[in-house]
Amino acid sequence: MLSAEEQTDLLAKRIAAILDPGVRAAYVRHTLLGLAAADVADVLIVTRAHAEAHSPRHESLLTALSLALADEACAALRQTVAALLEVRDQRSLARSLRRDAAEGEDDAQRVPDFGMGRTVTLGERKSLARRRDRELISRVIRDPHPDVIRILLLNPRLTENDVLRLCARRPVASDALREVFRCQRWIVRYAIRLALILNPYTPLDVALQLTPLLHDQDLRRVLEAADLPRELHAACRRRAEEGVLH
Repeated sequence: MLSAEEQTDLLAKRIAAILDPGVRAAYVRHTLLGLAAADVADVLIVTRAHAEAHSPRHESLLTALSLALADEACAALRQTVAALLEVRDQRSLARSLRRDAAEGEDDAQRVPDFGMGRTVTLGERKSLARRRDRELISRVIRDPHPDVIRILLLNPRLTENDVLRLCARRPVASDALREVFRCQRWIVRYAIRLALILNPYTPLDVALQLTPLLHDQDLRRVLEAADLPRELHAACRRRAEEGVLH
């Protein structure tokens, strides 16, 4: 029987040969669903430790694990693993698997003006998200509905700068930011990960899953940001106390 370290190392090696992020996440999801919850907890603990030490292949594995566990097919597994991690005193890691309810601030939930002189239906907004018109993209990116943002994130005319603007908006619908986190096309980009972590409207579980991937200088930025949740500060402070910061 493989140890947790050996099991994690084997999974990291296997996904290194899978170039497509979506296929990689699907493979990891299939693997996790075939493991006992205790083994999944072990893999998460080992992967996070190596990712925080800046092991590139474990950083890739941690991203794939996050994407896999974000899938609704893993909802029951995610809850069970979170409970096991809590018992093992891995509170930050357990908290990263527990989802918050979406924030409902009026400004964050306001539908953008599409210049039609009337209320635009959700179906129409989804259709607009597929259009390749740059002016439309600049409006759709302010839409609060996660279904609209999910479609927009796959639009071939969308750029990294567009997504960074979405991740930097305040206020912004937290569910819209969760869609960025769940999108294999964009979450592999470091600048977008950082923008999500630094936005106080990002769901805490998302920010905590991304924190182990922070560079040292950006870890300091999180610690210095007064508007971020104390649990996020605590996770970053733990890394600092363990000697990640030099």
